[in-house]
Amino acid sequence: MLDHTDPRQRWYNRAEAAEAAGVSLRTIQRWILSGRLTERLGHVNAADLFEVERERRTARTRPAPGCAA
Repeated sequence: MLDHTDPRQRWYNRAEAAEAAGVSLRTIQRWILSGRLTERLGHVNAADLFEVERERRTARTRPAPGCAA
C-alpha cells in the first residue's frame, strides 16, 4: 500500500477499515452492501470511511423525532 501524507488518500482493506472506524468487520461489510461505502479492488477509501463514521456519530447525537430538545 502506498503511504500518503494525507490520510484521506489512504485505502484500507476491510479489516483495517473496521479497526480504523472502531466497528466490526460485519459492519464494514453491511456498509459496503448498502452502498454507504464503495469498495475498489477489496479496499475502502479512508475519506469515504471517515465521512460514513462522521454521519454515524452525528445521527447518534440528534434527538429522536418528536422529542423536545
